[in-house]
Formats: sequence, structure tokens, C-alpha cells
Amino acid sequence: MRATRAVIHLKNLSHNVGEVKKLIGRGVKICVPVKADAYGHGAVMCARAALQSGADCLGVATADEGRELRAAGITPPVLLFTLPARHEIAQCVHDNLEPLVYDATTITLFETHAASLGAQARLHLKIDTGMGRAGCSADEAVELAKQIARSEHLTLAGTCTHFASSDSFDEDDLAFTNKQFALFLQAASLLKDAGIDPGIMHCAASSAVMRFPHTHLDMVRHGIMTYGYYPGAYKNG
Repeated sequence: MRATRAVIHLKNLSHNVGEVKKLIGRGVKICVPVKADAYGHGAVMCARAALQSGADCLGVATADEGRELRAAGITPPVLLFTLPARHEIAQCVHDNLEPLVYDATTITLFETHAASLGAQARLHLKIDTGMGRAGCSADEAVELAKQIARSEHLTLAGTCTHFASSDSFDEDDLAFTNKQFALFLQAASLLKDAGIDPGIMHCAASSAVMRFPHTHLDMVRHGIMTYGYYPGAYKNG
């Protein structure tokens, strides 16, 4: 047995979720990430505590993490933050996970597996507005959204992006966050102009929840602050 141990106070986690609800106000949904075993705190018990405290959905990093929640009887929406491997897609559909997608091939695979299972797959289109890690370009978003909208087995449940430097206090980084947000709104507007409902729009993680209230939109995804930690450089600001 290791000498170190973590003591998790679920009342504190519940308190933190409640404080976020006060901060974002009514009408904004909450997604609590429980990836990496809830940052090492225990995914299932933290997920249950978050949902009981008012979270609307959960976020995971892998299909296996989502499967663990479903096996524990957790039924609310679960967002999958990374693309699953091809052999995991059927299981994602079966477990009703909601992946972030950004390429035509993955969308086609979800459509194929959803059709074979007689199911409906709910997808979130991720747009890269400057993070440079994952996502389609704003120019590609309309065609990918149309691909989803055309399928009777797919639903565009949401549209999202991720800020690269919202936890920084550098003036250039602050400006870049607002530039990303403007690009995201522009892309969402193009979807609407094409007659496509972008679904739940979400882009604010912990630092943006605290510092950029205009980015809260339909839902926030606060991870690290849920567990009592400051996001990035925030505590030094």
C-alpha cells in the first residue's frame, strides 16, 4: 500500500458545482468533466455528486471512461471529448455517448453504426478557432453540419470550441480569447444561415467561466475548478 492517499470531500465538490450555478445564472447548462477518473478523485462517485448538485451532463476523455459511467447506471448525457478509435464507435453508439466530431469520415462511421443498431447518435461539432489541437475549420463547419443534418440516424446536439489561453492574464492572450469567441459565433451564424440548428453551443471551461461571462452561451464545461483548483494563472491575477 502506498503511503500517500487522497481524501475526497464530496460535499466540497457539490458546493463548487453550486457556486458555478450561481455564477452562470439560470438557463445555462453545466457539463462537469470526470475524465481521467475525475482527475484522480473517482469518476463514478464524483459524477453522481455532480449530477445531484445540478450538473446537466458529464464529460469524459475516452470511450472506456464513458462505458464505466454507463455500467454504474449513470444515464444523463455524457460528452466524449476525443475522437474514438474506429473499433470503439459501435460501443459509443450503444452507450449513447456524445462525441466531439470534426471530420467527414468519423461522421460517416457514426451514421453507419447508428443505422445498424437502429439508434440515434448525438454528435457535437467541434470547431478549431485557434487552439490548433483538434477541430474543423470555420470554413468546413457548414458542410460537416449538413452531413449530420441529412442523416436520419444523426443529430447535431451541439457545436463547440476550446479556448487556447483563457487562463492567461497577458493582454495579447485576452485579446486572442475574444478573437476565438468572435470566430466561433461567426461560424455558428453561418450554420444558422444554412438552416441548421447548431444545438447546444459551448466553449467556456473553468477559466472562461470565471473571467469571460459573455462566453457562457448555452453550457459551460468546468473541470479543474470543480475539484477546488485554480485554472492556470488565475490565482496570480
